[in-house]
Amino acid sequence: MRFAAVATLALAAALAGGRTSSAQTPAAQASAAQAGAAVYDLRCSGCHGIDLNNTSGGQVFDLRRLRPEDRERFVNSVMSGKDNMPSWYGILTDGEIDAIWAYIRATVDR
Repeated sequence: MRFAAVATLALAAALAGGRTSSAQTPAAQASAAQAGAAVYDLRCSGCHGIDLNNTSGGQVFDLRRLRPEDRERFVNSVMSGKDNMPSWYGILTDGEIDAIWAYIRATVDR
């Protein structure tokens, strides 16, 4: 329960901050990544794996393969859907998508 409250507060803080970018302070980037982890756990982990650990045997795109320059590709796939992935248009907000991207980057780029 405590994690849920912290995640909700982090999500609110990250969404209030708008787009994630390298111009953000490290604390803001960490907050966005934490918020993204909460959204990812709720919306993405069922297919893409817990903590980005895809165990589907290649049936689902491994998000750890995304590079920083793939942000637009990521957003387009989330908004429009791709292959077996449905569109999340109207379900995820721009802020939630930004937070998921921040989580992916924070996880992959460590």
